Amino acid sequence: MPTSWLKKIIHSVFLKLLLIIFITGLCINAAVGLFFMYLYMDADQPTPFRKNVAQYVSYLIKDLGTPPDQQAARELCRRLSMDIRYEGTATRWSTSATLPPVQEMRLRSFYEDPHLQLGRYQGKTFMVVQTDQGQFTFDLVRSYRQQSHLTAKVAALIAVVTGLLAGAYFAIRLILRPIMWLNQGVQEVGHGNLGHRLRVTKSDELGMLAEAFNSMTGRIQAMLRAKEQLLLDVSHELRSPLTRMKVALEFLPATDARKSIGEDVIEMEGMLSEILETQRLRSEHGGLHLQPADLAALIREALGPFKNQPPGIILDEPCPGVMLPIDRQRVATVLKNILDNAVKYSAEAATPIRVCLQKAASQVTIRIADQGTGIPREDLPYVFEPFYRVDKSRTRHTGGFGLGLSLCRTIMDAHQGKIEIESMPGSGTTVTLLFPVSASCVLPNTAAPKAKKSPSC
Repeated sequence: MPTSWLKKIIHSVFLKLLLIIFITGLCINAAVGLFFMYLYMDADQPTPFRKNVAQYVSYLIKDLGTPPDQQAARELCRRLSMDIRYEGTATRWSTSATLPPVQEMRLRSFYEDPHLQLGRYQGKTFMVVQTDQGQFTFDLVRSYRQQSHLTAKVAALIAVVTGLLAGAYFAIRLILRPIMWLNQGVQEVGHGNLGHRLRVTKSDELGMLAEAFNSMTGRIQAMLRAKEQLLLDVSHELRSPLTRMKVALEFLPATDARKSIGEDVIEMEGMLSEILETQRLRSEHGGLHLQPADLAALIREALGPFKNQPPGIILDEPCPGVMLPIDRQRVATVLKNILDNAVKYSAEAATPIRVCLQKAASQVTIRIADQGTGIPREDLPYVFEPFYRVDKSRTRHTGGFGLGLSLCRTIMDAHQGKIEIESMPGSGTTVTLLFPVSASCVLPNTAAPKAKKSPSC
């Protein structure tokens, strides 16, 4: 636990500032306290001070008289806020019962006069004066030690210093607040919200940094829009040549060349269909057609074409009555793409693919796990990117166009859901689909709540 706090301090600018100000405050308060202790309680001062104290004590003894008048001594103690004890041959008295016996003090010489000694007892300082008539014990520093107004002043000084340090911290925090906004903006952009902009309230270096961040996200958003628009335009333009090629192929004799060209045309048509479907979902006119659907029944329908394909598929007993407002056709596309990948990258003798449906309070989870070849860790962050393929050779027999998972993520985003992939080479891949239970489905460019990870099947 202490290590985690240390890591938080190391990685947080605000905690570092707070720690520095806290330590500085402790040092300042300790210095103030030690200064007053040195000024009022340390009797081991330079010679002029000791000389003045000795002279002051002689004046006190002279005012008390010989032998001392007890009533005058009490009046003097009241005016000067000190305690006195007298021990003579004929009488003994004290203005306070708290004065310790001289025998219990540690005595040492205080001044050139051998009759004047300094006594220490439990951290307190006393003056012991030996005269011909008796012995006087003075508590000279009681006024400094016990006067409430002095304590209040010291406390007020410490409070003022602490308040100044606290004000300095909050001022620094206010100045550095744009850093917190920048951190939030980076997280928003990291989650795909390129429309997020930082508030620019200052014209200093941090304000310039916020403006640069807003300009950068704007340029990135424009570049991505141009890229998507180019892809969409090219896809539309390729529709007509592909149609003409299909018509021309019908007039060619049935040869291997015609068959190969026909397969290429079909592949290109599939690729264009996936591109256009993805862009249609992202457009403002490509919303979902939501209808209450039974997810268990939809999964059974999606498993139909794959039941007789090795290594086989096992559907764990699904939760009954899992009804959600979804677009049946598009969710079926997601299931088809994931199941197709699981079958394609699993060996025929491998463990059957397992499909699990679970319902929790806030979300519905569909988990599809295979024991196939798996995906390298360095490729996992990019598998949802359009046209990205783990197999860099991009041969026909090792996969499609790299658009299937991109389309799946777009469809899940449109349902305010989430798709997650866990994989390890040689150990298989697990794809998890998370559907929120209570959220209404919106367009994919609307920020979706982060789904919690469901328990394993």
